[in-house]
Amino acid sequence: MEFVRDILSDLNKNLAKLAEDNAVVGKAISVGDRHVVPLCEITLAFGGGAGSGEGTVEERLNPSGARGQGAGGAAKTRPMAVLVIDGDSVKLKALG
Repeated sequence: MEFVRDILSDLNKNLAKLAEDNAVVGKAISVGDRHVVPLCEITLAFGGGAGSGEGTVEERLNPSGARGQGAGGAAKTRPMAVLVIDGDSVKLKALG
Protein backbone atom coordinates (compact mmCIF):
# COMPACT_ATOMS: atom_id res chain seq x y z
CA MET A 1 0.00 0.00 0.00
CA GLU A 2 2.89 2.36 0.71
CA PHE A 3 4.02 2.02 -2.93
CA VAL A 4 0.60 3.03 -4.30
CA ARG A 5 0.35 5.93 -1.87
CA ASP A 6 3.78 7.20 -2.99
CA ILE A 7 2.88 6.90 -6.68
CA LEU A 8 -0.44 8.74 -6.23
CA SER A 9 1.32 11.45 -4.21
CA ASP A 10 3.94 11.92 -6.95
CA LEU A 11 1.24 11.91 -9.62
CA ASN A 12 -0.72 14.58 -7.74
CA LYS A 13 2.38 16.80 -7.50
CA ASN A 14 3.12 16.35 -11.22
CA LEU A 15 -0.48 17.13 -12.22
CA ALA A 16 -0.39 20.30 -10.10
CA LYS A 17 2.86 21.33 -11.81
CA LEU A 18 1.37 20.58 -15.23
CA ALA A 19 -1.61 22.82 -14.49
CA GLU A 20 0.74 25.66 -13.44
CA ASP A 21 3.12 25.35 -16.42
CA ASN A 22 1.04 26.92 -19.20
CA ALA A 23 -1.03 23.80 -19.76
CA VAL A 24 -4.14 25.67 -20.91
CA VAL A 25 -2.61 28.90 -22.21
CA GLY A 26 0.52 28.06 -24.14
CA LYS A 27 3.67 30.06 -24.54
CA ALA A 28 3.28 32.98 -26.95
CA ILE A 29 5.02 32.84 -30.30
CA SER A 30 6.18 36.32 -31.31
CA VAL A 31 7.42 37.74 -34.59
CA GLY A 32 7.91 41.49 -34.53
CA ASP A 33 4.69 43.16 -33.40
CA ARG A 34 2.57 40.01 -33.95
CA HIS A 35 1.97 37.51 -31.13
CA VAL A 36 0.12 34.19 -31.32
CA VAL A 37 -0.99 32.53 -28.09
CA PRO A 38 -2.28 28.93 -28.29
CA LEU A 39 -5.32 28.05 -26.15
CA CYS A 40 -5.69 24.36 -25.35
CA GLU A 41 -8.12 21.96 -23.76
CA ILE A 42 -6.47 19.66 -21.24
CA THR A 43 -7.70 16.20 -20.22
CA LEU A 44 -6.23 14.50 -17.16
CA ALA A 45 -6.95 11.01 -15.87
CA PHE A 46 -5.40 8.82 -13.24
CA GLY A 47 -6.18 5.87 -11.04
CA GLY A 48 -4.60 3.41 -8.70
CA GLY A 49 -5.28 0.18 -6.93
CA ALA A 50 -3.88 -2.42 -4.61
CA GLY A 51 -4.70 -6.01 -3.78
CA SER A 52 -3.77 -8.80 -1.45
CA GLY A 53 -4.74 -12.39 -0.90
CA GLU A 54 -3.68 -15.99 -0.84
CA GLY A 55 -4.86 -18.99 -2.74
CA THR A 56 -3.61 -22.07 -4.42
CA VAL A 57 -2.51 -20.41 -7.66
CA GLU A 58 -0.98 -17.41 -5.91
CA GLU A 59 0.84 -19.60 -3.37
CA ARG A 60 2.48 -21.55 -6.19
CA LEU A 61 3.49 -18.39 -8.04
CA ASN A 62 4.42 -16.35 -4.99
CA PRO A 63 5.09 -18.33 -1.81
CA SER A 64 4.86 -15.20 0.35
CA GLY A 65 1.22 -14.60 -0.69
CA ALA A 66 -0.28 -12.67 -3.56
CA ARG A 67 -0.02 -8.92 -3.69
CA GLY A 68 -0.70 -6.39 -6.37
CA GLN A 69 -0.31 -2.63 -6.60
CA GLY A 70 -0.48 -0.23 -9.45
CA ALA A 71 -1.19 3.29 -10.54
CA GLY A 72 -1.24 5.17 -13.80
CA GLY A 73 -2.12 8.45 -15.32
CA ALA A 74 -2.42 10.29 -18.58
CA ALA A 75 -2.54 13.86 -19.79
CA LYS A 76 -3.63 15.09 -23.19
CA THR A 77 -3.79 18.59 -24.59
CA ARG A 78 -5.65 19.61 -27.70
CA PRO A 79 -5.33 23.03 -29.34
CA MET A 80 -8.73 24.70 -29.48
CA ALA A 81 -7.97 28.26 -30.61
CA VAL A 82 -5.26 30.85 -30.99
CA LEU A 83 -5.27 34.42 -29.81
CA VAL A 84 -3.65 36.65 -32.43
CA ILE A 85 -2.35 40.02 -31.23
CA ASP A 86 -1.18 42.22 -34.09
CA GLY A 87 -0.35 45.74 -32.99
CA ASP A 88 -3.59 47.16 -31.56
CA SER A 89 -5.74 44.38 -33.07
CA VAL A 90 -6.72 41.26 -31.08
CA LYS A 91 -8.51 38.33 -32.75
CA LEU A 92 -9.56 34.90 -31.52
CA LYS A 93 -9.34 32.20 -34.21
CA ALA A 94 -11.01 28.84 -33.54
CA LEU A 95 -9.19 25.72 -34.75
CA GLY A 96 -11.05 22.86 -36.38
